Amino acid sequence: MKISILAAGKGTRMGPVDSNLNKALLPIRNKAIISHIMDFFPIDSEFVVAIGHKSQQVIDYLSAAHPEKKITFVKVDNIDGPGSGPAYSLLCCKNELQEPFINIPCDALIFSDLKSAPKGNWVGTKQVDPELSKNYCNFLVKDGIVTEIKDKEKCDSNFLAWSGLVYVHDYKDFWESLSNPTVIAGEHQISNGLNGLINGSGLLAVEVNWIDLGDAEKYYTEKKKENKYDFSKIDEAIYFVNDKVIKFFADKKIVENRIKKANLKPKVFPKISRTGENFYSYQFSHGKILYESSTTKIFDCLLNWLDENLWINVDIPPEKIKNLCYEFYREKTIKRIDHFKEKNPNYKSPKSVNGTNLAEMESILKKIPWDYICDGKPSFIHGDLNFDNIIYDDFQKKFLLIDWRQDFAGELEFGDLYYDLAKIYGGIFLNYDCIKQGFFNYVLENDNVFIDFARRISFDLYLQIFENFIQKHDLDMKKVRMINAISYLNMAPLHNDPYDKVLMSLGLLLLSKELEDI
Repeated sequence: MKISILAAGKGTRMGPVDSNLNKALLPIRNKAIISHIMDFFPIDSEFVVAIGHKSQQVIDYLSAAHPEKKITFVKVDNIDGPGSGPAYSLLCCKNELQEPFINIPCDALIFSDLKSAPKGNWVGTKQVDPELSKNYCNFLVKDGIVTEIKDKEKCDSNFLAWSGLVYVHDYKDFWESLSNPTVIAGEHQISNGLNGLINGSGLLAVEVNWIDLGDAEKYYTEKKKENKYDFSKIDEAIYFVNDKVIKFFADKKIVENRIKKANLKPKVFPKISRTGENFYSYQFSHGKILYESSTTKIFDCLLNWLDENLWINVDIPPEKIKNLCYEFYREKTIKRIDHFKEKNPNYKSPKSVNGTNLAEMESILKKIPWDYICDGKPSFIHGDLNFDNIIYDDFQKKFLLIDWRQDFAGELEFGDLYYDLAKIYGGIFLNYDCIKQGFFNYVLENDNVFIDFARRISFDLYLQIFENFIQKHDLDMKKVRMINAISYLNMAPLHNDPYDKVLMSLGLLLLSKELEDI
C-alpha cells in the first residue's frame, strides 16, 4: 500500500510555531508529527511525501529518522500562489500514485485501528462542534455512505468532519475529478476529487479517533499534555526516533559548530552518525539523566570525571578570556534584559522577592562587578551543563554529555570553566525536572513577588560535595553563585509566562544578596 503525506504547505495557521520548521516536523511526544503518521501504518508501507516549504528539512529529518522506510519525495512547485492548495500538492504526486492509495495531511494524528476498514473508497470522519465545522470539509452520511460534501462551510450536527484521511480505491475517477480547479477558501481542495468518487462508485464514511494539529492553538493544547510547563523553543527541537536522537536548529551554524565540538571530545560527547543542513543525529543512550539516576556518590564521581575528561585547562593570554567573558556575560546580559522587557512591556521591577527588599533592577545591574566576574578560567567546557544534559549508565558506570553548547562567544575549543560550574550549581539549586512538571509557584501582589519551587531532599548534601570540590581546586564559590544568578536573568526571556518571571525574580534576588558585601 502506498501512503501519500502532504507536507508542502507553509502552515499559515500555525503562526510563529512553524516559522523555522516545516509543520510536519513539529515535535509532539518526542517525535515529529510525520513520524507518528508513518509509524501508524504497516512497516512495509511505501510513502510518497509532497514537499515544498522548507523541503530540505523534511528530506534531512526523514533520512535520519526513518532510513529503513521506502520514501519518494515529490517537489510541489506552487505552494502559495493561485491554484495552490492540498489538491494541487496531491496532483503533483499523481504519477507516483497510479494504484489504490491512502492520503493524509501532515497535521493529523489517527489512533483508530483500520484493519476492518472497507475495501472501497472511504474517508475518516469524526463529529465536531458545529461551530468549528467551517474549518473542515464536512460530509452528510446516510447508512455509512457519503451523500453530500460541504467544504469550509458551517454545518449542523448532521454533518461529520473529515480528518483528512482518505483511501482512494478508484484512483482514475479520483484523479479525473481532482483536476477540476475549483477554488474553495482560496485553495484548490481535495473535495473536488471526493465528489468524483461520490458520483461514481461511491464513498463510505469510517469513524476515526483523530487529533487535529492544524493550528497553533490545537498544537499547543496537545503539547501541554506532555508536561505542565512547555520548555520547547521555536528555533530548535529534539526528537527521539528509532533509538536515535535527532537535534534541529534553525541556525545552520549552530549545527556545524556542535558537530565540530563533539569531534573534539569523542569520549565525552556522543558520536554524530548523520548530519543535514539543520540537523544532526546520534545513537540514543540507554542511561538515565542525572535527575533520574543521581545519588550523592554518583554526583561526586561526576565532578571527578568532568575534571579528568572535560575540564582541560587551556593556556591563553588572560586578556583574551576576559574579553570573551565580557562578551558572553555582560553583553549577552544586556541584550537578554532588553529582550525580556520587549516581551513584557508592562513589567515592573519587584519591590521585594520572598520578603527581601530589592533595589530597582537597573540599580542592581549597575552594581555587578564585571571585572571580577569576567576574570575567567580558560578551559574546555560543555557550555550548558544542566543535570538533564548529563547521562549516567549505571550498568557500564559511564557518563555521557549531551546537548552541549556550540561555542563560548564564538570559541569552540575553550570557554570559562566558571560557566560550567555555575550551570551545575544551578542544577542543584533549581530542579528543572520538577519545573517541567509545574512544581513551582509565582505570586505577584502590589509589586511584591513570592516564588517557590520543588527542591531535592538531599540539596544540602549535594551542595556540600560541590563546595568541597570548589575549595579543593582553589576556585571561587562566590563567582559561581553570581554567574548562576546572571544566567537566570539571561534565561528569563527564553521561557514562557510565568516561569520567565520566576527566573527574573530569582536572578535579581540571588544577585542582590551576592552584591551586599561588594
